[in-house]
Amino acid sequence: MNLEKNSSLISNKTKDGSVNHILSLLLLLFACAPVEKKEIKTEKIIKFQLEKFDIPKKKRGLLAEHYPASNERRIDLFWNVIKDLKGVYLGVGTDQNLSLAARAKSEFIILLDFDPEIVKVNRLHVFFLKNTNNYSEFKNFWERKNKNSTIQFISNNAGDEKEDLLIGHTIGLKPGIGVPERLSELEYMHSNFKLDTFSHNNNDFQYLKNLAINDKIIPVNGDLTGDISINEISKMLSAEGKTINLMYTSNAEEYFKFPKEYRQNIKSLPISEKSIIVRTLTAGAKSYGFPQGEKFPDSFPFHYNYQTLENLKKWMEYPKEFNILYMMNYRTDIEKGFSKLEKEPPIN
Repeated sequence: MNLEKNSSLISNKTKDGSVNHILSLLLLLFACAPVEKKEIKTEKIIKFQLEKFDIPKKKRGLLAEHYPASNERRIDLFWNVIKDLKGVYLGVGTDQNLSLAARAKSEFIILLDFDPEIVKVNRLHVFFLKNTNNYSEFKNFWERKNKNSTIQFISNNAGDEKEDLLIGHTIGLKPGIGVPERLSELEYMHSNFKLDTFSHNNNDFQYLKNLAINDKIIPVNGDLTGDISINEISKMLSAEGKTINLMYTSNAEEYFKFPKEYRQNIKSLPISEKSIIVRTLTAGAKSYGFPQGEKFPDSFPFHYNYQTLENLKKWMEYPKEFNILYMMNYRTDIEKGFSKLEKEPPIN
């Protein structure tokens, strides 16, 4: 500011000399007064890097060798329950995690899978999110008609990740159960059940893209019944004061009784009062009830269930041997195909 010039302007417009003098003094005071320094708050940059992993099992006991995409169509049933949970997301599987985490507005997304090839598919999802501006471009990368150009793009831009991402691309295009089929089914789920996700909601897509760019979507090798990966994740999150507010296990729990490793993994998770787990089940789904729109209603329909992680931790203290099917006897039905678990384990 040119103080003399501004003072003269005031003098020219002021007839009273005393008032002119006072105004000039005020200008001097303001010009010389120290500027209050405001503390600039910056977000702490946290990057998770897992150095210890569960050793992959050679035999996983699944019906298919790999599951590169979900066939759970009614994840919209979870929408009211998981909205804006924030915190950290921990889930198994592939694309369904992106929909769930975007709805929850999770701050970090940890994608855990005991199939190393599916981890590569997830890494490719992250790569595509980083390199696209919208869902249409993301989907185009997965179109089979664009296979050659996508391979070329990966080869030219993936750096040291190239070989793994090309494997992920091959697995993701598996006929019949690949990513292209799932992305087409998102159209069906949106049209028939009003599923609002990153395929039709650009805000969700941009949210996921931003997480990917900032390395906040982390695909890792890990087993729900292992004794390393989840334990290491819990240690890292606890050290940073983060909580897992949303966990997703798909229908993995129906493949095992709850062994000590799984129990310990659940008990180790840092949680908040908002933390929940969402799951699906095919075993027992016909007796529990399944919703309209299932992909395989006659053979493998899904039942959808949720539970607070606090309640699940209490169940993990139950001394008897049991599995998810036993626990489901204590469910409360919400609507056809959808239930919650809130009852505590029985007292011996």
